Amino acid sequence: MNRLPFALLPMLIAAPAHTQNTAVLRSSWNASQTKAEGEARAEMLFNRLDTNHDGSVTQDEVDEFAKAMDAQTGGDTNITARIARRMAEADVDHDGKITLPEAKASADRRFDAADSNHDGAVTPEERQATRAAAQAQPPQ
Repeated sequence: MNRLPFALLPMLIAAPAHTQNTAVLRSSWNASQTKAEGEARAEMLFNRLDTNHDGSVTQDEVDEFAKAMDAQTGGDTNITARIARRMAEADVDHDGKITLPEAKASADRRFDAADSNHDGAVTPEERQATRAAAQAQPPQ
């Protein structure tokens, strides 16, 4: 089964916005972030991806989003691959869709992994270190 990507927050937040919410997401990208802020970002992104508003994000919705991202980034397949990997991580019950609780739980797991000093905030430096470590891992 083709698993869904989600937890794509960091990559997608950096992309140009289609909605006002995405502008909010991007405004503090270089600032420290709390877990509650990460969950709020996850919820905003979830709502953006759940185009039919049925309470879950499906592969079709992700594919549509990836097409839009490709158009905006000139076909950056690295973003599409990261989306796929993140969605697979978030789909913990392996039912082929992501619910809001799964999206928030995934954001929490990523937050906890990135908060290396466990002070309750992920700094831009911690975020960059986490990104560099992920890029150093071989593709799965």
